[in-house]
Amino acid sequence: MTTETPENLNFRLGMIRRHLKGVGRVVLVLSGKGGVGKSVISAALAAQLAGAGKRVGLIDADVYGPSAALLFNSNSLPEENEGGLTPPMVDGVNLMSVDLFASGRPIPLTGHGASQVVLELLALTDWGKLDFLIVDMPPATGDIMLTLTSVGGNQLEAIVVTMPDVLSTSVAHRVLELLHSGGTPTMGVLENMSRSSGRRSVGKGRGPRALAKEFDVKFLGAIPYDPKVAEAVNEQDIGALLSTGFAKELRRSVASRLLQ
Repeated sequence: MTTETPENLNFRLGMIRRHLKGVGRVVLVLSGKGGVGKSVISAALAAQLAGAGKRVGLIDADVYGPSAALLFNSNSLPEENEGGLTPPMVDGVNLMSVDLFASGRPIPLTGHGASQVVLELLALTDWGKLDFLIVDMPPATGDIMLTLTSVGGNQLEAIVVTMPDVLSTSVAHRVLELLHSGGTPTMGVLENMSRSSGRRSVGKGRGPRALAKEFDVKFLGAIPYDPKVAEAVNEQDIGALLSTGFAKELRRSVASRLLQ
């Protein structure tokens, strides 16, 4: 069994910081649990920002269940250059995912191993100049979250995605606590798959609005449940995804704020 030496770790972190030097803002899209639509939000947000003329990268840091390559219907490999690996551009987005290499095969990893894979991707990826790097994070508060919040630098900010039910918001509370304790700037809380039609969120106890208020961050909005999202995902069609009501609300709630 090999261990990471401090010298190797520092060398890798130096490479990451050098590659992130040309990135304006690094946006972590987080959730407390899976199944809240975080990956679809990350992909649609990246495509919306690119459609607005911004230079955008998307890295799929959810190495347990990578989905960005599938959502963008891409199997293009990154190209090697002197600075590292140049990610393929798909629908205007510079896309990096471990699934571009694994091609759908399972990747058995421990928590430490997963964080090392993400570090390696970040160390090797030459993003060039970007206005935004969207990071699709794995759910919960594991090694990858701890690693990325420690290397993101001053460009870092977070969006916490939850659903209106008590279970999702209670787990999202832990994510916000960790972000707050680590001093990571948080753009706000986004409620996805809302069935409230713009009214009060479904569920008793701590809802997404109250969660945002408790941590003194913005409540970014409630995106209604949209069955057309599943159709677009099944077709692996980003264009179709961006034409849904879901995308319209995401543009109003998040993309427009980032573009201000």
